[in-house]
Amino acid sequence: MKKYFLTLLAFSVLLISPSGSYAENSKDNIQERIERGELKKLPSTEIELTIDSGTGELLNTEELSSIHLAAIEELEDETGEKLDKNFEISEYEVQELHLEENTGEEVSLRSKTGGSGVKLVAGLIIDERNKEIVSYVEIEDINVARVALITGKVTLESSTNRKRSYRDEDVFHYTFTAPEIKETAMKVSDPVSIVDTNFWRTVSTSLATWPNGKTDADHKVGKEFLLNKKGIEYPKYRDSHSRIKMFEPDEADLAWVPNNQREPRESGKRGLYIDWYENKYGTPDFSWDDVDIHHIIPLAYGGDNSYDNLIPLPKDFHRKEVTPWWASYGKYVPSGDDY
Repeated sequence: MKKYFLTLLAFSVLLISPSGSYAENSKDNIQERIERGELKKLPSTEIELTIDSGTGELLNTEELSSIHLAAIEELEDETGEKLDKNFEISEYEVQELHLEENTGEEVSLRSKTGGSGVKLVAGLIIDERNKEIVSYVEIEDINVARVALITGKVTLESSTNRKRSYRDEDVFHYTFTAPEIKETAMKVSDPVSIVDTNFWRTVSTSLATWPNGKTDADHKVGKEFLLNKKGIEYPKYRDSHSRIKMFEPDEADLAWVPNNQREPRESGKRGLYIDWYENKYGTPDFSWDDVDIHHIIPLAYGGDNSYDNLIPLPKDFHRKEVTPWWASYGKYVPSGDDY
């Protein structure tokens, strides 16, 4: 069984390293900036690390420390970097077993899996003012037994196509020690500049060790977010009456179509669309005078006049959020052209 844990820790050798920093901000400082609207937090995925008191092998303090130390030293050899080794588990922490074992009392476990665990959230933090993006991992919830150590990595990836290959933009390694776990801490990477429209996501791998020596690992690919070259997330909208959704394009680099080559706007299309809409969905509770008929994929980027590509949008939302988003989508717009 010990070989299993050694294998698991060998797998996580690339996961262990001190966390990056975003302008040396503390979690509280970052949260304050999010609350002030200076940063936008986009949770991407949840990581569940759980144990069941009836399974797994127990490792003592010396074994746990030596395994983590070996992993860190191997990573140092590979990278040539000197890494923080302030991870060791104290004897006091090792003795803090499950509450049931310490007190003999039955405890109602909150974990849905029936064991003790910890939930982490990984995702993105966007700084639109500086056109920067960072990845983060945060301890969201702890169930019953406090974890002694969590190590892991979060890879920030981007792609020009939602469904195709992603490239690594940044990898940050983190370690949560027992005091940080108790405080449900947050770790963030160094910032990455946003220069083009892309899909962004995080890929997270984490390993938790409990004071009784049990471990669990989890690997998650997070939800992708489409950000334009100003770092602004694609606007979300669903028509409350028809339930038509303003879908995201699958491409982050749609080619600009010159005015004389794109599908022309159809005369009278607005009236035809209103008739089609009401025949299919009935009379809406909004006034047509208050909405624009929006091309979800603009004609300037290869969209067409089909009803599937049209949606009624409130005028303010269309003109203040959707149009500006597309204005910062493409790499180049010819002078005097529009969409």
